[in-house]
Amino acid sequence: MLSRMSDGPVGGPRRADIQGLRAVTVTAVIAFHLFGWPSGGYLGVDAFFVVSGFVITGVLVRERDRTGRISLRDFWIRRARRILPLALLVIAAVVVIAPWAWAGAKVASIRSDALWAALFAANWHYAARADTYFDTGSAPSPLLHYWSLGVEEQFYVAWPLLVVLVVAVAGGGRRHRVAIGALAATVGAASLVWAAASTSSDPTTAYYSTLTRAWELALGAALATVPRAAVRLAPAARSALSWAGLATVLTAYVLVTPDTGVPWPAALGVALGTVLVLVAGIGAPAPGAVLLTNPVSGYVGDVSYGLYLWHFPLVVLAPVVLTSTGATSAAVVLAGTLVLAVVSHHLVERPVLDAPRVRRRSMLAAALALALLVVGVGGTATARPDLFAGGTVVAADDPDGAVPPPEGEVPAPTAPNPEATPTLPTSPTTRTRSAVPGTSWRPIPLGASGTRIQEGLRGALASGSWPADLNPSPDQWQTTADQRAAMSACTATDAEDPESCTFGNRAGPEIIVYGDSIGFPLLATVEEAFGRTYTVRGMTKIACAVNGVDANYGKDEWALPCVDHRKMVLDYVRRVKPKVLIMTETYSWAVRLKSHAKGAASAKEWLAADQAFVDAVRGSVGTVVIVAPSMPGVAFLDCYRPGGSPGRCVTGIPTWWARTRDVEKKVQHAVFVDTTHWYCVDGRCPIFTTTTGTVLKGDYLHTSLQYARQLAPDLAYLLEASGVRL
Repeated sequence: MLSRMSDGPVGGPRRADIQGLRAVTVTAVIAFHLFGWPSGGYLGVDAFFVVSGFVITGVLVRERDRTGRISLRDFWIRRARRILPLALLVIAAVVVIAPWAWAGAKVASIRSDALWAALFAANWHYAARADTYFDTGSAPSPLLHYWSLGVEEQFYVAWPLLVVLVVAVAGGGRRHRVAIGALAATVGAASLVWAAASTSSDPTTAYYSTLTRAWELALGAALATVPRAAVRLAPAARSALSWAGLATVLTAYVLVTPDTGVPWPAALGVALGTVLVLVAGIGAPAPGAVLLTNPVSGYVGDVSYGLYLWHFPLVVLAPVVLTSTGATSAAVVLAGTLVLAVVSHHLVERPVLDAPRVRRRSMLAAALALALLVVGVGGTATARPDLFAGGTVVAADDPDGAVPPPEGEVPAPTAPNPEATPTLPTSPTTRTRSAVPGTSWRPIPLGASGTRIQEGLRGALASGSWPADLNPSPDQWQTTADQRAAMSACTATDAEDPESCTFGNRAGPEIIVYGDSIGFPLLATVEEAFGRTYTVRGMTKIACAVNGVDANYGKDEWALPCVDHRKMVLDYVRRVKPKVLIMTETYSWAVRLKSHAKGAASAKEWLAADQAFVDAVRGSVGTVVIVAPSMPGVAFLDCYRPGGSPGRCVTGIPTWWARTRDVEKKVQHAVFVDTTHWYCVDGRCPIFTTTTGTVLKGDYLHTSLQYARQLAPDLAYLLEASGVRL
C-alpha cells in the first residue's frame, strides 16, 4: 500500500493532487495507530486501494493507447522496482531486531509473518490465523500492516492479466476502454456484494480478504477508463468537487469507528470521497486546493510509502524498548518514522527508480546510512540507559494497562473508558460476602495461602531481573490458545453431553463453573481444589456476557448464541441442582453496554444483571458464588525482553474494573470472592511470582493454567472463610 506511483492516466489528476491525498491519508493511518484518533484513520488503506486501482489501470490504458499493446513484463518490472526494495528492507530490519526485543515464541511467530509478508500473502496469513486488526489485548505483529501490501500485490498480478484478456477480446480502436470499464464494474459489483455478506458472517476474513477489497480497487479502475473529454467542468466546479471529496474522506476518518463493519459499510464514505477528488482532476487539472498541493504535503506524499512501512514496526516496538509513554513515546516514534522514511526514500527508493540499473554505490550508501542510524540508537541507549528497558508501572488510565473488549468482536482501538486513578487496596486482606443473604461485608484476613501469594508478588515487584527458572520458560511459552486446547469442549459446553467440559470425580456431587473464557483457568483452580471429591462441570462459552447484561456484541445477531447458552445453563441447573455454582466473567462487558452507560450507571446495570441471574438459579443451587475475574494487564510475550527488566510488565488496576468488582459485593443471596490479591499488591500488578517462578497470565487477561492450579488452596480457604461448605 502507498507504493509510490507517479504515472497517471491520460487527463488524470496532477501528480501533486494524488501526492497530497496520499499525505492526508498516511497521516490519518499513522495517527490512528499511534493515538487511536481519528477513530476511522485506519480507512486510509481504503482510500489508497481506490487510488491504486485508478493509477494502475490508467497506466495500462495509456500504454494501450500509445503503443497498441500492453507489456506485462515491463509493468511487473516497474512494480517490483517501486515496491520490493523498501518492503524487503523493512521486513529484514524487523527480523533482525525481533530476537533483541521479544521472547523466542514471539520471534518465531514474527519470522513466520515475515515469510508471508515477503511473499505478499500476509493478508491471507492473518485471516487464517484469525488476527483481529484492532485487538489491543496483546501487541500485534510488527508486520501486520503488510496485509494491505498483499492485497495490492495480488491486484497487480491478477488485474493486468484480466485487462490483457479483455483487450484482446475487444479488438482494435477505442473499444478496449469500454471493455476494461465493464470488467471493472463486474468485478466491483461482485466484490461489493461479497463484502457486504462477509462483513457480517466472517468479519476477520472480510477485513483481510482480497475478494472483499476488490470493489475499491475496481472503483478506481473503472474511473480510469473515463475519457478526458467526458469530464467538462469549470475550474471553480473542479475545486469545489476536490474539496467536497476531501471533506468526505476526513469526515469518514472522524465519524467511523472500528465497531463499524469493515470493509462494508465503513469504507464506503472514504471510497466515494476519494473518487470525487480524482474526478475533479480528470480533464484539466483542478486549480488546486492548498491543503492538497502545498510543498509540505507533496513531499509527505513522496515519502508516504516509507512512512507507512516504517511507522507500524516502531509503534509496536516502542512499548518494548522505551520506559516513557504518552507524548514522549509518540514523539520518538514519529521522529524515527520520518527519519527512516526520508533516508530510505532518497537512498533506496529513488536510486532504484531513477537508475536504469541498480547502482552499487547507491545501495552501499543506503546501507551505510541505515547502519549509522543503528549506531545512533545504540549510542543513545548507552548514553541514556534510562530511556530503554526500564520499568514503568502502567497506570490504570494508560491504554497498556486496560483490558480490551471480549473475544469474538471487533474491539475499539483504545481502552474502553478507563477513568482517573487506580483503586488501591487499603490493607493486606481480602473481603468476601457472608454466605448469609443480606449481611454486610466483613474483612477476612489473608490466610497462609493468601499471604504466600502476596509474598511472591512483592518479590516480583522488587525484582530487577527475571527468574532463571521461569515457568514456563520464555522459549517454550504456550499461548493461551495452546493452553485452551486441553479444554476445547469448554469453548461452548454442551449440557446434554455428560463428558463435555467435565473434570474431577465423576461420582461426586456437582460443582458448576459458569463463565466466559475467564472460566477456563478457574476450572483448573476448582478442579485442583475440589476435584478429588466433586464433579467439576464447566458451563462456559467464550465471548459471552454470561450474567445476561445487555452488552454490545457489535451486531444483535451475534448475541443470540450467548442467549441460547444462558438458557441452556438455567435449564441444566434447575434439573441437576448442583451444590455450588461459581460464576465468573470479564468485566470488560461492563464498559461495552448497548445503553452506553458509563461510571455509576454502568455499575448499576451490571449489578442488576448479576442479581437477576442469581435470583433465577438460587432456588436450584446450594450456594451461588461470584468470583472476580483475573486482572487485565499486558501479555507476557509483549512485555518480556531477554535481559530486560520485569518492571516493564507491571500494570495497575483500572478504575472501571475496581468499580465493577465493588458493585458485585452488593449482590444478594450470593457469595462474592475478591481475587485482587491473586494478582496485585497495593495497586501494582506484576506478571510473575517469585514464590514459584510462575507467570501469572497466558495473555493480557487470562490466568495461566500453571498459576491457576497454584491458587487452589487459597480458593478453598476463601470459600470456607465466607461460609461455603464443601
